Amino acid sequence: MNDSSTRALPLQSPPQRLLLATDLCARCDRPLDRAKQLAREWQTELAVLTVRDGPQTPEEVASWLDGSPAVHRFELAARRELAEEFAGTGVAPTLQVLEGEVTDSILGAARGLPDALVVMGASRDGSFEQLLLGSTAERLAQELAQPLLVVRQRTRGSYERIVVASDFSEAARQALDTALRLFPGRRITLLHVLEGSAGAPGDTLAVAVEEGMARSASFLDDCALPPEARALLLPAIVQGRVAEAVARYALDNSTQLVVFGVRPRSGITRVFMGSRGDDLLRQLACDTLLVREEGGADG
Repeated sequence: MNDSSTRALPLQSPPQRLLLATDLCARCDRPLDRAKQLAREWQTELAVLTVRDGPQTPEEVASWLDGSPAVHRFELAARRELAEEFAGTGVAPTLQVLEGEVTDSILGAARGLPDALVVMGASRDGSFEQLLLGSTAERLAQELAQPLLVVRQRTRGSYERIVVASDFSEAARQALDTALRLFPGRRITLLHVLEGSAGAPGDTLAVAVEEGMARSASFLDDCALPPEARALLLPAIVQGRVAEAVARYALDNSTQLVVFGVRPRSGITRVFMGSRGDDLLRQLACDTLLVREEGGADG
């Protein structure tokens, strides 16, 4: 069964729950800290998911074969660690430990929490290595019904400098809508990239920028936003290849979070076509929120 048909419940503002996927190692402190900050800001429940490939040592294999409870020591240690980590924060996370393939486990847990925002880190080694580097990122972006927050930066307070990447599509509209609902009252830059404009004469580029700003204004008009939300939006135009231009803008402007829509694609399309979303995931240095388009056709 293709999980891409799964539909999430309408995401509330704030979300009812957070689902943090982590292997609870030292390099996962950043997504853990961000999940803690968001849980406190939104006063929402936090579920922590960690996935093990199975018994990791000869002793654990022997314990598993003879039914000894020693195989559960990892879970007990994880619960103690979480209790210490969240002591005094007002957040009481629940823990779920699964064994199996990481991506399938995350998708399965997310299906059980359709009203959750999913959070994970950008680890580049260990069992979560492929989350941003290949097929796992592709599957999560395409099949996860809920928005997916990928954390790279240290948490130094709430998200304040937010960019929504826009190509004026329905996916971009849903990404903007999600950003506005999750982070009300924040100033958000709506960023459009002019592709193929490198080396264009100055007057030609100026016309393209003017047209891009006009399209941005028309796009926002079509979104029918409340006046108070519209007043906080700043359209911006840059030129170049999409992933590189967005990454450069985010770096130059100390952006904390980039939000972009992901269009569902068929299995064949996934194999033979590249993804701007994948490129953005690889190149962005800041945190990233992926919002899968609901109701969009493959292609």
